[in-house]
Formats: sequence, structure tokens, C-alpha cells
Amino acid sequence: MLTTEQCDMDNSQNSKRIAKNTLYLYVRMAVLMLVSLFTSRVVLDKLGVEDFGIYNVVGGVAVLFTFFSSSLTNASQRFLTLGLGRRDLRQTNKVFNQHLIFYALIVVGVLLLAETVGLWLVRSKLVIPADRLFAAMCVYQFTVASFCLTLLGIIFNSLIIAYEEMNVYASLSIFEGGARLGIAYILSTVHADRLIMYGFLMFLVTFALQLSYMLYCLRHYAECRFRFVWDKSLLKETNALVGWNIVGTAVYAVNDSGVNILLNLFFGPAVNAARALSFQVSGAIGNLATNFFTSVQPQMMKSYAAGDYTYLMTLFYNSSKYSFLLLWMLCLPLSFTCREVLGFWLVEVPEYADVFTFWVLACSLVNSLNNPVWTVALAVGRLKRYILVGSGVSLLIFPISYVALKSGGLPVSVFMVMLVVRCVYLCVVLHIVGAYIPFKITDYLSKVVYPIGRVSVISFTVAAVLWYFVMPASVVVVISYCVTIVFVSLLVTWLCGVSPSERSAVIAALKKKLE
Repeated sequence: MLTTEQCDMDNSQNSKRIAKNTLYLYVRMAVLMLVSLFTSRVVLDKLGVEDFGIYNVVGGVAVLFTFFSSSLTNASQRFLTLGLGRRDLRQTNKVFNQHLIFYALIVVGVLLLAETVGLWLVRSKLVIPADRLFAAMCVYQFTVASFCLTLLGIIFNSLIIAYEEMNVYASLSIFEGGARLGIAYILSTVHADRLIMYGFLMFLVTFALQLSYMLYCLRHYAECRFRFVWDKSLLKETNALVGWNIVGTAVYAVNDSGVNILLNLFFGPAVNAARALSFQVSGAIGNLATNFFTSVQPQMMKSYAAGDYTYLMTLFYNSSKYSFLLLWMLCLPLSFTCREVLGFWLVEVPEYADVFTFWVLACSLVNSLNNPVWTVALAVGRLKRYILVGSGVSLLIFPISYVALKSGGLPVSVFMVMLVVRCVYLCVVLHIVGAYIPFKITDYLSKVVYPIGRVSVISFTVAAVLWYFVMPASVVVVISYCVTIVFVSLLVTWLCGVSPSERSAVIAALKKKLE
């Protein structure tokens, strides 16, 4: 039995590990974000709006048939992390092999679905010009192959995360960034069908990345040793977790790919291109909060496995607050300068791209608050009520969006629907998870909602006033404005979002580093 002093020491070490892993992930994010912003500009310019839209909507159909990949990722991360938290090497190895076999069988099912229903959907239902259908089919096959490789690589990626070796992702991001730059250069020089070439090269990058993760795990982790395992009790427990998880991720797939298809049916591929760009910008910005939370997630699961609920709730409240605030620092200036930034970034800006980006960023802020809630639910393992009720709420996005578009609504209406439903969803799942952990709504309001509310209101007011005086703006003015607002947000966060005890801890750590 660990003493209180030993627990405090372990928690201190865990906090340092979280900070170090967050730094590694931020390096990874910075590399990929810069590369993504540059290559997106080149790819959109070289493919054209129509082909860029085709690539994304066809890829969305492929994603529709692998919607359970995130369910499998969640299951593997949970079982592997809990095994390592309990220091059970044998059980962790059993989980590794059982899940690998399970995923191989699922890949077979994915191929069957993708080559039947998926092909029918692409050929018969999507709005694709006849002269681009062959290229769209090639892209579809490359995307399906990429997702199959990703499915098989889930177990290796999950093991790296369970071991909290985020430096591996940071290192491989250099390769991934270089590969994407190479793709952009090739598209600028080749005279073949660029859409087909782009799909093929993206497949090669996926293959190389998944192979690298596999080789790293085989070399460094004792748990990563192949043997045939068919444990019915473990498989039953996994299937129960994955089964409920699949319901939730299926709803997400319907909302994501389904709404994308709706936009294609009502407005054509040009709007799909605008949507893809908005999600690309949001994804690049959202990685800030995602990377922070990725470094916290294993510790939350391990603290639950060890029964350390005090540390679990500390991580829960802090990760909720700082995930939102980190994302807010970048979303705030971008929400005011979105039109200008897209104009500076892209050669041709698709219609609605700036409006879509604004609303997608707003949805990302709400989603950042859901990540800690989902991690607690996953650690507890009681997903039935969480999934049934939460997914029932989330599933409203697709039919309401359809009704809105059928009634003559603008494309942006689907994002407005998404934001409202996601807010309701967060309130519902917070109530559900509160039954399994020592959660109090008053603590959540005081430790999460109140700090982010104060920071948001104050910093938004300052940003709005400053933007009133600088618009219309040049490149230099926009950059200066964004840097200023990030600094203002950081200052307001330090004064109004960070508790006195947290400020004291940060100051003490900095003094220790400087000594």
C-alpha cells in the first residue's frame, strides 16, 4: 500500500511526464500543421476545386465503411493501458495478440463491404462528372487500402500510447511531413492524372507510417510478441466494449460522412471542397488540444485502474479546462481573420470556406470538453447507457440537417445544427458519467465552466474591439493582430483561468529550472 507521500511523488512524476509528452506532441503538431497548410494550398491549386472535392467526398465514403476503427482504437488503448497500469505483462501480451487477430478478421469484412456497397454508392449515388468517374474509383481503392492498413496498425499505435512514448510520434512526423511535401512537389511537376497520382502517393505514406510503428513496437516492447491467442473471455469483454463503441462511432460516421454526402447531393463537389478545407484548418488548430489530451489520457486510465480517484478527478477537471483554453487561444483570432487568412493561404478560395471554418472551430471547442468525459467512460467500461442515450442525441444531426437542406437552407445550416446538438450531447454525457465517478456538477462549474467562461468573455471583447480598428487588413496587420490576440488570451488565461495554487506550482517549477 502506497503512502500519501509516495502517491504525491508518483503524481508529481506523472505530471512531469505529461508535460514532456505534451511538448513532444506539440513539436509533432507544429511540423504537421505547417506542412498541412502549405501542401493543402498546393494540392487545391494543382487538383482544382472539383477534383479536390471529389477526393474528399469519395474518401468520406471509404471512411463510412471503417467507422468502427475508432471503436477498436478505444478498446485496444483501454485494455493495454489498464494492463500496464496493473503491471501485468502476460495479460498485456494476450490483449495484443487477441486484438491483432480480431482486427485481421475485421479487415476482411471491411473489404467485402467496401467492394460491394461502397462501389455501388460511388458509382450510382454520388454527383461525380462522368469523365472523372474512373479517377474517383482509383482514389476510392487507394483510400480503402489505406484504411485497412490503418486498422491493422491500431494495436501498435495503441501500445505506443499506453507506454506514453509520444516522442515516437514526434520523430515519425518529420518523415510524414517530408513525405507530404514531396507529394506536393510531385503534383506540381507530373503531367499524368493528378487526382489518381495524389491518391496513390497518400496510400504509400500510410503504408510507410504503419510499417514504421510496427517495427518500432517489435523492437522495443516485450508485449509485442506474436502468438496465436483465442481467449473467449477476453474476446467477449472486448466485443462488449467494441460493440457499444461501434454504435457511437457509427453515429459519428453517419454525421460526418453522411452530412458530407448530403452537401454533395444538394450543392455538388465545390461545397465538399469548402467543407474539406474548413475541417483541415480546424484539424490543424484542434491538434493543439488533442495533443495535450493525448498525453493526459493514459494517466487518467492508469489512475482509475489503480483506484486513485483523487488524482483522476484532478486530471479530469484540469484536462477539460486546459483543452478548451489551449484551443481557444488559436480559434479566437482565426474566427475574426478567417476570410483574410484563407485569402492569403489559397490561390482560389471556395465559396463558403470561411463561414464553414468559423462554425467548425466553434464545434471543435465544444468537442474538446467531451474528450475527458469519454476517457472516464471508457476506463469505467460501462458504455451501454452512455452510448445509447448520447448517440441518440448525436444522431439528430443527420436528420435535422437533411430537413434544413430540404427546406431550402444554406450549406452553413448543417454546421449550426451540429453545434447545438453537440452542446446538448455534452450536458447529457456529463450527467451519465457522474454516476460512476466522484463527480459534482458544482465542482465542474467552478473548476471548468467558470474559468473558461471568464477567459472567453474578456478575451473575445478585447479581440472584437481591436478588430474593429484594424479591418480591412493587410498580411502584416493580420499577422500582428493574431499574435496580439494569442498573447492577450494567454495573459487573460494566466490571470483568470489558472487557479492560485496552479500559478504557484508553475512559478515554483520555473524557479527550480532557472536555479
